Amino acid sequence: MRPSIQRIATASLLFNASKPVWTKSAYIKPALASHLPLCFHQQQQSLTAENTTCTGSSSRNFSTSHSAALINTASAVVEEDNSKSQSTNTSEKFQFIAYAAWHPKTREKATPSSKKVPYWKEHQKAGKVDAGEDAFFQTNTPEGLAIGVADGVGGWSLVGVDPALFSWTLMDNAAVVAKNGKSVDAHQILDSAFHELRRSGKVAAGSSTACILNLSKSTGEMTTCNLGDSAFLLVRDQKIVYESPSQQHYFNCPYQLTVVPDTYPNRDELVTDMPKDADTKSFFLKDGDLILLATDGYFDNMYSEETLELINQGMSPILKNSQDDELVTATIRGLAKTLTDKARRLSLNPKRLSPWAKAAQAHGSNYRGGKVDDITCIVTLVCHKK
Repeated sequence: MRPSIQRIATASLLFNASKPVWTKSAYIKPALASHLPLCFHQQQQSLTAENTTCTGSSSRNFSTSHSAALINTASAVVEEDNSKSQSTNTSEKFQFIAYAAWHPKTREKATPSSKKVPYWKEHQKAGKVDAGEDAFFQTNTPEGLAIGVADGVGGWSLVGVDPALFSWTLMDNAAVVAKNGKSVDAHQILDSAFHELRRSGKVAAGSSTACILNLSKSTGEMTTCNLGDSAFLLVRDQKIVYESPSQQHYFNCPYQLTVVPDTYPNRDELVTDMPKDADTKSFFLKDGDLILLATDGYFDNMYSEETLELINQGMSPILKNSQDDELVTATIRGLAKTLTDKARRLSLNPKRLSPWAKAAQAHGSNYRGGKVDDITCIVTLVCHKK
């Protein structure tokens, strides 16, 4: 699958992971193996969000602990297997229309002395789609819908490990937990998914951020669990009413779940966060709410006001015609693609003062331009059932 081609998901995407391969014994700290060698100490913020009623937007913050958030469920956009788990409870008040779109970054070509086939294509692909080191899922649950994104830590590729193996395995496990579990919140999904990843031994080494959202179709409550620098926006009445911040140890070192072999050099120096370190929140959604959940590749290249402008423009066709189901579905699908495409174009602009460049300059670098990275977005519309 060519990295330059935009792909759109209309279903949960699962995969069979293969074990990574070691090619070097040299120690490289995965969290710091790419981008800028800048340090930044995090300060935790206590954020309360039982019922989101605040107004206004906030800018992307690289210095605070962040909570990621919520999203969708609609039978029109989930895989066939999930349709079997739909309940017929007449108390269901909400439905969720969600679509995912992604752009993998262009990878470096193999050097003349190495194999012609890059390591990430030597074995079975990590996921059903090529989202680079990103992974995601969306699946119907007994009580609603769960979605999530994960970003594999790219530094592992320097020691012969495909970063996507960890992120896709984690998201695959999360989808299974969410689909089969009752009365589970987003944190329980992540905790169980990571426990299964370690127990199974399918992934010998790797790291990943994760953001999982679980939505109830009966109450409209959304529980969220974010570990790392993915994020979400909640848009209500054409305004950003909540934006989750980035959870980082220091600049360019997000919180991350990690599996490290016992024989790995200097393994104690790696960042090894746990699900208990994630930031959790709960929200009550309303009819017409729109949620954007995305990996850091999106937020590092798009300012909040730019995102809001695109969302409001993209949603305009259904403001006065929300009863046309086909139009609504096409609008959400198109919006996911539009947002992802825009972030992709801006990531390739060498002159732009991107959110990433602005943060880097604040930490002593002269970096300018977008941040080339994998970009994954899931757009969700909240609707009252007719």
